Amino acid sequence: MMDTLTDSQIHTPTFDIVIIGAGLAGSLCAHLLSQSGQSVCIIDKSRGSGGRASSKRLEGDVSCDLGTPYIVAAHPDSLNICKQLTKEGVAATWKQLSNTSSQAFVGVPKMSAITRHWIKNANFITSTRIHHLDQITQQGDDQASWLLRDDKYQPVAIAKKIIITAPAPQAASILASHEKLAVLLLRANQASASYQSQWAIWLETELCDLNALIEPKNSLIKRMMKDNYKPMRHGTEVDRWVIQTDPNWTKQHLDCYKEWISQTLLRAFSDITEHRVLKHGEPHRWFLSRFTESKGNKPFAWFPEHNVGLAGDWLCQGDAEGALLSALSLVNHINDSK
Repeated sequence: MMDTLTDSQIHTPTFDIVIIGAGLAGSLCAHLLSQSGQSVCIIDKSRGSGGRASSKRLEGDVSCDLGTPYIVAAHPDSLNICKQLTKEGVAATWKQLSNTSSQAFVGVPKMSAITRHWIKNANFITSTRIHHLDQITQQGDDQASWLLRDDKYQPVAIAKKIIITAPAPQAASILASHEKLAVLLLRANQASASYQSQWAIWLETELCDLNALIEPKNSLIKRMMKDNYKPMRHGTEVDRWVIQTDPNWTKQHLDCYKEWISQTLLRAFSDITEHRVLKHGEPHRWFLSRFTESKGNKPFAWFPEHNVGLAGDWLCQGDAEGALLSALSLVNHINDSK
């Protein structure tokens, strides 16, 4: 069913493309599409950009990356994207984690700097959860447009095209609001079964000579990283670590009290490193932390009949590099289809 724009919606801002989700994939889409001269709006439910690549401010100008800690780029296209960010002073190579087959990149001075850089030429609407899509006709237009509504059913924006880069379960919830998007909904629902969750916490110890990245075996901890060892981070008199849990352990302890999670992680860290924790933060639960690799399909989805598409790590590799490759592939497809 297609609605006609009502008087109360006439003043809703209109864009060529609206992107839902301001993580790595959504922000890169916004950057590339803005370069092509189209009016772009990016909408996110959080207060800022970054998604799972966002950063946690601790005190003053000190922060740490509790989510995606770095981007490992092995594909030529993702390498080019990250090298361009490095030239622009937004990213740097983490040489300690790089090798002959791939390079690790971090945002500077923090990971969220990458997404902030990419969305600077787009309209950015924060703290807004898109809940419903309506197809509408505007006066003088031959082609239908999309009206995006928030969780209070209030109009937020009108778009000729929509790209959804939210994690698969969130994308599925939005797609389910319109019957014409069943094909995309099926793809999102299939991926929703494969997500993994993760607990993360930051802590500080005295300076030590342990490696910048430790991946314990047979442990509830998946990896431990010295956040202050990342390039172009502020000098510090302590080592600031970020601890991320094993997905299988997380699944069993997803709903435990944060205080218990905190004490368990601190004890495990001390057992492995033999270092005393001086200070720590509250654990953060990434419910939709990572998706398993999507095989046998394109790294994006595009529904040309209705100008709606999907991009994100869950469509390609399931990691940060996959988010970049998915976004690049979708934008190239849209531009080539003009």
